[in-house]
Amino acid sequence: MVERSDLARACRAWGGMLWLPPAIDGPRLLWAIAGCESSFGANCAQREEPYYQKLAESGANEQLTDLFKKFGSAAWSSFGPWQELLVNCSPAMTPHDFVNVNRAAMEVVSFINRRILAEQRPSTLEEIAVAYNAGKWRWLTTPPGAERYAEECRKYYDTEPLPAAAV
Repeated sequence: MVERSDLARACRAWGGMLWLPPAIDGPRLLWAIAGCESSFGANCAQREEPYYQKLAESGANEQLTDLFKKFGSAAWSSFGPWQELLVNCSPAMTPHDFVNVNRAAMEVVSFINRRILAEQRPSTLEEIAVAYNAGKWRWLTTPPGAERYAEECRKYYDTEPLPAAAV
């Protein structure tokens, strides 16, 4: 669990580092994704992701296979307020590092910048949300749940205020 005030502080500190279109506020985007992924820090427990487990066990993804040798099932798990997959993080990241909300925020910002914004070039909050949830936003058929995820992300972005900053 991460306190909402600590999560909001991390969103404010790291959200400005996102390479977003001008109409999207970085701290609010991080806040909305945390709402979707962990109920704003209430559920940060390790979550195993079955699709990534199949990749790791099949040997189809060398990076996942290597992570499995080091960390077991954590290789195909997501962690922290943004439920970031270990495989999407820097090689130095360990499952334990996700307890540090700022380290987790740094990793999620790096992932969104590198794999979503730079590579896929989404232009709306909904496209970013679909890419975060489903791997990419340009699908012939949007994966089940991705549209609902984008709607929830938009709702949180528009209606869930970040807690006030501590002075």
